[in-house]
Amino acid sequence: MAGDLTRRTALQLLAVTPSVLASRASAVEQAGSTLPIGLFSRHLQWTSVEHAIEVTREIGFDAIEWAVRPGGHINPERVETDLPKVVELTRKAGLAVTMIATAILDARSPYAEAILRTAHGLGIRYYRGAMFRYDYNGDLEKQLEALKPRVATLVDLNRKHDMTIAYHTHSGAGNVGGGVWDLWSVIKQFDPDLISLNYDTGHTTARGGIGWIDAARVALKYIRCLAIKDVLWKRRPDGTWASEFCPIGTGMVDFKGVFNLLRSARFSGPINIHLEHDNLLGSDVGTWTLDMPRDRFVTIVKSDLDRVRALMKDAQLYANPR
Repeated sequence: MAGDLTRRTALQLLAVTPSVLASRASAVEQAGSTLPIGLFSRHLQWTSVEHAIEVTREIGFDAIEWAVRPGGHINPERVETDLPKVVELTRKAGLAVTMIATAILDARSPYAEAILRTAHGLGIRYYRGAMFRYDYNGDLEKQLEALKPRVATLVDLNRKHDMTIAYHTHSGAGNVGGGVWDLWSVIKQFDPDLISLNYDTGHTTARGGIGWIDAARVALKYIRCLAIKDVLWKRRPDGTWASEFCPIGTGMVDFKGVFNLLRSARFSGPINIHLEHDNLLGSDVGTWTLDMPRDRFVTIVKSDLDRVRALMKDAQLYANPR
């Protein structure tokens, strides 16, 4: 676990009073009873677990999506001892942990069963998987077909531990999933309560533009988790185009359309904000340092959170159990 949990800070986090928790619950109600919103812990790898919890609570999030993968706050090989400690501190501070991010691709991934067994024991239902990659020197259709038996290895494991994997729709070059159609074609034969998508608003728009709506509708019943970010297409000095992530509400993402679509499907899964603008991406090797004042970080992230809450309220995206 990155950063030892000091006795003093741990006690401070555990000493959250009922009035503080009631205040947080009231704030969510005033925001329109929208679904809880979490922060991906990758953006907090510049600090310790306990300070990450403090910052997340200060900004006003409802949850944390902890990274249980190499370079994250929780190392997979220590998941059975460290994840329970981190989850306890997080929940004692009034924040939920409904989803974790992992490097799991299939049942053969290192520590897969230990991660799922531990998460289930803590009442966590969803886990984000790693991304499959294309080999552009080969036949892509055959590669997608070859992924199906790999994904199938997780069916029994997820059923055993009552867990749902959510594969991320990442638009990065060579990643399977940014277009949604490709990843959906791999998982469509499986039960969405076991195998699903972590739909990323920014990546799917970067890859599909206004065409996001067709792919999202086709894959709708498999969208069980949501990652929030905004994006723009910008022309480079050499005349080529590139996607650039930006603050929520300043880019191309049709949040009204996405939220309305999810409301129609009675979406009730985890929602997490991912930050890739203003140099807030973070690092997967645990060496990233915050290159701005802490107050500036809080201001930038809070602005995104407030905007997402307002957009969800406008779309009436409320908690609706399946």
